[in-house]
Amino acid sequence: MDQRPFGRTGINVSALGFGGGNVGGLMIRGTHEDQVAAVKRALDAGIPYFDTAASYGNGVSETNLGAVLTELNAWGQIALGTKVGLRREHLDDPAVAVKQSITESLQRLGRDHVDLLQLHNSIRAETDGEGRGLGGDNLAAAADAIQAVVKEGLAAHAGFTGLGETEPLKAAVASGRFETMQGYFNAINPSAGFAGASGGAQDMGGVIDVATDAGLGVIAIRVMAGGAMTASQDRAPLASPSLGGALVPGNTMEFDVSSAASRNALARELGLESALELSLRLAISHPGVSTALVGYSDVAQLENAIRWTERGPLSDDQVRRVVGAAS
Repeated sequence: MDQRPFGRTGINVSALGFGGGNVGGLMIRGTHEDQVAAVKRALDAGIPYFDTAASYGNGVSETNLGAVLTELNAWGQIALGTKVGLRREHLDDPAVAVKQSITESLQRLGRDHVDLLQLHNSIRAETDGEGRGLGGDNLAAAADAIQAVVKEGLAAHAGFTGLGETEPLKAAVASGRFETMQGYFNAINPSAGFAGASGGAQDMGGVIDVATDAGLGVIAIRVMAGGAMTASQDRAPLASPSLGGALVPGNTMEFDVSSAASRNALARELGLESALELSLRLAISHPGVSTALVGYSDVAQLENAIRWTERGPLSDDQVRRVVGAAS
């Protein structure tokens, strides 16, 4: 599998990453045997980047992923990123909250450090009422708290989740406080990589290019649009009961499901299996994307993602057709 530099971190990651979140659900609700089989298959395929968060299953994803990686003696083969999310009650002393969160994450993972600690809040011009979206001094303080954890050796690198308001996101990229960014990017709304092609939703303004120019590693997220790219409301047995949410303003999940049907038709026209393949291969086609993160419900979904990724990026003409459909 294609291996790519993760910005300036010195880490190499594969074009396809392994997500341990709630939408797919395998690392939260799957059996231990299936979790072991999936992680082993990912390692065999050359996938070294694994992603989790303190909030995924209230720590269950971290616990299960840590146990499986230990059982497979795989820690020396992989890079692992986790996340910390702050709330209003944490903003008086974010340093304490961040330190407590990473300490608890490391206990669940069974490690003394992680490769990447990412801010899980969205980025705004001003902090919202619940503190879920951070801006101004609150964002700066949260970034400083993560940097303190890095200096202490509990995490090797600092990153953030590239959701929120477009211009503040670009400012966060330029702040010099972060080394990686997660960017919302799929065939329905690819505007993080192609400004203006937003599919009627928020225009992310080419923030992936801004991040790449600043030397940040980029993790493409919601590549399957939280499950909407199946063009169906049906859920896999281990998946979250409802579709994962659009995460960006402007489109409902119902709209995304409907849009995915047209992407299915385009995929077939371009000789691809489905909108799922189309969207994943679009993500890995962007030169600024270090790894495209997919969350899995079972090993069969992982096998599909591996097969599609190994087919490589879309052609320039195919990319133009997908971006044009979203413009």
